[in-house]
Parts: sequence; structure tokens; C-alpha cells
Amino acid sequence: MLERLPELGRVQDALGDPRGLHVVGGTVRDLLLGNPGTDLDLVREGPVEALAGELADRLGGRAVLHGRFGTAVVTYDGGKHLDLIQARSETYPEPGALPVVEPGTIEDDLARRDFTINALAIPLPDGAVLDPFKGRGDLERKTIRVLHERSFVDDPTRVFRAIRYESRLGFRMDAETERLAREAIEAGLVRRLSGPRVREDLTELLGEPEAATSILRMAELRLDQAVDPPLRAGLNAVQRLKRIRELCAEYEVDAPPWRLALETLVEPGQSVQALALTKRDQQLVEGAPAVARELVDRKPGGAELADLAGRHAPDAPLLALAIEDDPGLRDWFERLRHVRLDVTGRDLAELGVPEGPRVGEILGELRRLKLDGELEGREAELEAARRLIADA
Repeated sequence: MLERLPELGRVQDALGDPRGLHVVGGTVRDLLLGNPGTDLDLVREGPVEALAGELADRLGGRAVLHGRFGTAVVTYDGGKHLDLIQARSETYPEPGALPVVEPGTIEDDLARRDFTINALAIPLPDGAVLDPFKGRGDLERKTIRVLHERSFVDDPTRVFRAIRYESRLGFRMDAETERLAREAIEAGLVRRLSGPRVREDLTELLGEPEAATSILRMAELRLDQAVDPPLRAGLNAVQRLKRIRELCAEYEVDAPPWRLALETLVEPGQSVQALALTKRDQQLVEGAPAVARELVDRKPGGAELADLAGRHAPDAPLLALAIEDDPGLRDWFERLRHVRLDVTGRDLAELGVPEGPRVGEILGELRRLKLDGELEGREAELEAARRLIADA
């Protein structure tokens, strides 16, 4: 089975003696499901810093250490990476708090995992699968099951991950796990999470190909109403998201899938400051729903459309076109967003316009005329520029 991890052989060769290391978690889960192995997570009982440095040297890469949690990431070959983790135990001082970490055994490390299907390990070089929580049976039953009844209390972000695994794998929480998830949501534990922690799990969930399924599940469990800010998941959001993804493919639009998905869940004018997004992402997520509604209701054309859509592009025009298939919006994607002037500031200087604000004003007016379909080609732009200069 381990032969399906193409990088593992190279790593073992670099280590010389891999004994004491275990392949763990999602890597083992995916191997047992017959999925191609990509990520490589290795756990060791004991410190990993020196081992990470040695491995990085032998692979011609570099090691980044995260001492607080006893982990290291080795990157090599221009993008490949593996995680080295010190086996540890975790305790949670209060619901939703970050865990207190102590060194532990491989059994301790598996016991801290979120779900049984991730509490799996294979000792190197060729040991049998360690499965203390019967995760292999849950894989066969396509079941998401927590390890203990306080799992969602200790870490409410696991609710997001349970939904994500359901959607990605085509699994389902068992009745007890779903009951515990609902209780954690109803008790307000998700709202106690910090904005960055919610952002991390929410954006990962919304960025996956199966995000539409996850959105419906969020609505079913009322997780959408349990976060700050409250979101509006449901069938309308799913329909818009599916349409947006079709439009992205049709018009070759490149934008973060999670952001476009989040905009289907946000009401016009709603603040998402609590999620601690980057400034640009926050501006787009907050602005796109309102601008999309304006584009749909007013149906501006030409320069006005280009200006309004361009300030929140590509998100707002995508969302607007997902709400209503409008010829004007299609014209923006097919033509207006590509409009560029043939005339430059250097041309205006040759026509006698001194450097200063007037150059920008003339170029702006020329662009407006071109977007409104009143100019075609460089000569027409130059003639219009001469008129504007003469009228000044």
C-alpha cells in the first residue's frame, strides 16, 4: 500500500533508517480509500527538529520549524513538502480554546485526532495499520464519527471539517456525531471561535469543488447562522455558486473559489470584518453583493457599466450574471473589460498637453467615449483628443 506514495521511498532512502516514524492521518485514510497519495504526514515519538534539518539537507530543501507544536515542514524540489510532527497529547482548557500540547506517544497522537477515519497510522518501514478507534470500519461504512463526546466542545472547528469530509468523500456523520455537532452549534460554541480560526476552516470548505453540497449541509445544521457574521446558506446560494463556476469556465475568469462562494452567502451591505480577511478580499466580499444587485436592477451600459463592474471585478459582475442573464453584463465580459485606449499620455504630450492632471482627465474622457461606442481606432481617438484640448 505504501508504494502508492511516490515520495515516501525517496524520503526513506534519505533517512536511511525510517524506524520510529509513522505515516498518519489523512494520508493513510486516502490510501485505504484507494485515492492517489499526495500529502505526506509523518509522526515521530520524540523531537523532530534535528531530523527535519537532516532530511532537508539530504533532499536539497529547507526545513521550517514550528516549535510550539513540535512540528516541522520540509520543502524541496520547488514545491514538494512533507510534515514532520512530534507525537503529542492535547488538552483543552476551555471550549474553543487552542490546545495545551505535551509530548506523547503515537497512541496519544491518534487519540487527539478529529474523526476515526483520520486516527490511523502505519509504522515505517512496513508495519500494519494502527487503528485504535476502528476507523477502517467507518471508511467501509462511509461514516464520519468523532472519537469522544466532547470532540466538538473541545474544538468547534471540527464541525466545519465534518461537513467538508462529508462533501469531499461522499460520507455522512453517524447519528451520534451529528447530534453532538448540532448541540455544539446550538450552544453557541462556534461563535466563540476567533475570526481567523473560522476564516481558515470556512474558506477551506468553500474552496473545495463540492462546496455546493457543503453549503446545503451548513443550512441543514444551521451552522451558517452560528458564525460571525451570520451567513445565508441554502438553495439560492447553491444555484448562484454553480452558475458562477460555469461562468468562470466560460469566460476564463481566475478568482479564488472560496471568495466567490462566500459572496453568495453574504447579504448586501453586510460586514465580514470579523473574519479578518485581507483588506482587498474584505472589500470585494462586502461590496460584490450590493454592486451585483445594482447591476441587475439598473442595467447600466457602456462606460457606466465598465466603471461600476470594474471596481468590483470580477466578483460583482459574476454574481450579477448568476442572478440574471443580462446581455449588458455579457457584453462586459466579452468586450468592455478588454477595452484599452490606443492613445497614451505620450501622444497627448505631442499634442501640446503639459504633464499634470489634465492628461488623466483627457484619457478618462477618451476611455468613456470608447466604452460608449463613440470611438473606433487610434485616429478617431486622436481626433477626439484634439477636440477636447481645443475646448479646454
